[in-house]
Amino acid sequence: MKCPHCSVAIRFEEEDSLTWPEHENDVIALGYQLAYGHCPNCENLIVLLQNGLVETKGNAFFMSELRSEELLYPRSGARPLPPEVCEPERSDFAEAVAVLPVSTKASAALSRRLLQHVLRERFKIKPSSLDKEIEDFLKLPGVPSHVMEAVDGVRNIGNFAAHPIKNTNTGEIVDVEPGEAEWLLEVLEALFDFTFTQPVRLQQRKDELNKKLATLGKPPMKG
Repeated sequence: MKCPHCSVAIRFEEEDSLTWPEHENDVIALGYQLAYGHCPNCENLIVLLQNGLVETKGNAFFMSELRSEELLYPRSGARPLPPEVCEPERSDFAEAVAVLPVSTKASAALSRRLLQHVLRERFKIKPSSLDKEIEDFLKLPGVPSHVMEAVDGVRNIGNFAAHPIKNTNTGEIVDVEPGEAEWLLEVLEALFDFTFTQPVRLQQRKDELNKKLATLGKPPMKG
């Protein structure tokens, strides 16, 4: 996950937790876990509310299967975008980030819809199901392997086979897999870097080099 305070990718390690089932008389039941820990980078507090299967062992409860989690503190994570990212992508991404602490389902739905928008509008991929659009994206020349792997992972992490509506109606609010909403945001950040940031910064570097070449009386770079 990315730290909601400093935006650095971290491995969250809980320092303590409180676990309880919905029905205390069941050996295995749906339940909740309140877990907290500190970011290893900035050392700020992170509090998560987790949902899943809770088992009873003696007088103690423990979560045996995590199904979803929500960020309780801080209420809104910091995920600033580079200035090169344009509208409407910038506003749509900010909305998906803002709603994440309240509803991972809603955040994931906004992110899936935004991903589909980027594939269609920025890469001119023919509208279809999200799965087919991702396949077409993976065939494009010049896409870095880490971006291809990230976008391709959306289908696996989102478990399209179990939730086909994510593929056919991307903006629908449906159940999400653990970590799916956060992963979608990270995928969008990688895609934005490739789509918006890198071309602008590469052009800036070319312009600076051409100015130096001009002062030396040499021809500018081609392309």
